[in-house]
Amino acid sequence: MTWSITMADMRQEGFEEGREEGISIGLERGAYQNKLETAKSMLSLGLPFDQIQLCTSLPLETVIELAQTK
Repeated sequence: MTWSITMADMRQEGFEEGREEGISIGLERGAYQNKLETAKSMLSLGLPFDQIQLCTSLPLETVIELAQTK
């Protein structure tokens, strides 16, 4: 059995892997932004930092920084 992989095949495979990685990164960034927006809304309601951290899974330091930049 002979395997014949061309440069075009390798480029296509690299393109597809890069595209999938880009989509994954975009989804992660979007999810993080959503957490930040949720935390900001919770801060505006006056909820305690520890509850916001628990609900958003953001680090407590991030929640505190958001509260200071309001």
